[in-house]
Amino acid sequence: MPRVPHVYIPPPWEGAELALPEPTAHHLARVLRLRPGAAVSYTDGQGTTGTGTLGAGAVARGTEQAVARPAPGVTLAVAAPHRAERSRFVVEKAAELGVDRLVWLATARGSLPPRPERAAAWAIAALEQSRGAHLLDVGGPTPLGDLDQPLWVADIGGGRPQSVAIALTVAVGPEGGWNDGEVGPDAVRISLGARVLRVETAAVAAGILALQAVGRLPAPG
Repeated sequence: MPRVPHVYIPPPWEGAELALPEPTAHHLARVLRLRPGAAVSYTDGQGTTGTGTLGAGAVARGTEQAVARPAPGVTLAVAAPHRAERSRFVVEKAAELGVDRLVWLATARGSLPPRPERAAAWAIAALEQSRGAHLLDVGGPTPLGDLDQPLWVADIGGGRPQSVAIALTVAVGPEGGWNDGEVGPDAVRISLGARVLRVETAAVAAGILALQAVGRLPAPG
């Protein structure tokens, strides 16, 4: 049986039908070839999800529920890679994993982040693909020193991550490394392993470790 498509419909929601964004309506009708009356699940990206039926450019609302945001929260801060498709990978994987917020870092050796509207579109696509209820928030660029504490910083000479019971920020620097003085004394340096990783690979590894540390993903073993 084909999987019911999951779509993002931005709030506010009013009335018995929810108008679909034009690209979404086109994708459902022209690419997936869904006909009126087909089942569709939907979310506002703020924790409300539902299952309704497809109409002409809209979804007739059905049963809806509120999904609590997982806690503690996890923020992933990343120095943008040099190419747009690599930044897209970071956004998509952070969203699919369930990271709450992605912050592009302003670093001495980093690149400019993608335009906000591009990053938002990637986050929406990943939300729909992963059938999530909470849209990844993407912000920045932000200096490392302005990030929320406690702060973990990925460093090849760092220690093993430990479990925590509060919201956590984990940062991945540029491939050229951190400049002297860029990482403050209060940051906890954690290791992602013995190998030097690309930014996007390190971002996925750091996101998984942070989610495991706060108890939102099972730890190996």
